[in-house]
Amino acid sequence: MTTLRVQPTPNSSLADEAAELRREIMDALFACGGGHYGGSLSVLDLILTLYRRVLRTFPDHPKHPDRDRFIMSKGHASIALYAVLRQLGFFDEPLASYGQSGSPLEGHPDMTVLPGIDFSTGSLGQGLSVGLGIALSLQNTNQHTWVVLGDGECQEGQVWEAAMLAARYQVESLHGVIDANQFQEWGWSHHPQLSGPPMKELALKWDAFGWRVFEVDGHDHEALASTFQLAALTKGQPSMVIAHTTKGKGYPMIEADPIRFHCATITEYEHNEIMGGAACPSV
Repeated sequence: MTTLRVQPTPNSSLADEAAELRREIMDALFACGGGHYGGSLSVLDLILTLYRRVLRTFPDHPKHPDRDRFIMSKGHASIALYAVLRQLGFFDEPLASYGQSGSPLEGHPDMTVLPGIDFSTGSLGQGLSVGLGIALSLQNTNQHTWVVLGDGECQEGQVWEAAMLAARYQVESLHGVIDANQFQEWGWSHHPQLSGPPMKELALKWDAFGWRVFEVDGHDHEALASTFQLAALTKGQPSMVIAHTTKGKGYPMIEADPIRFHCATITEYEHNEIMGGAACPSV
């Protein structure tokens, strides 16, 4: 078993930035009438750390041929990606326009309307296959391809077909990141015989499929950065980072009711009550 765990570290300089982005996400979701609160808040630290500490990007030239590639397979949490891309200067569209008619900040990432999106996603289970194809096309370069998946999404058979092929071809430039927040919307938490996380023993499964596996606290920016950097050094096989996260991270009311806030509409009173607690630093 090749699973590695990176221990937590003190607060990083990204904590305040993440807290501010969480507030922007909350306001934008409320303004458009609701959305995917839980998963957007849980995945934010993964995306922010990748873009700030790991990915080679060119915000002024989003299609630069030397860029690393990023695929947001769990596309329903697109607003978290938008918040980070906007922060880095890929575009200046206000996050408050999310979900509004005519806005390029659509409910799922659309590569045809927004700079910085490497592939349009939203149909769960397809992102890893796309990432594998991209990584194969970029072989013999020093470019890396990163794919962010949900733990519930890993129930999709297409994920494991891609996992087998990536290991068979030893695609060492392909890296997956799982937002393992332990909850999904349908077909699991509501049934007594299906209690527990969406997919148990994730690390053992990915290891068995021939991937180098890492586990990390998904809200510790320094531990995330160190883990991503180690994953990028993997030789002879693809790598998978299982990031243990909290659904609704930063807002106690949302954290306490992850099933309701997977995708929700909230009242103005609830929004004000939630925001009154402020977005807590990630670590």
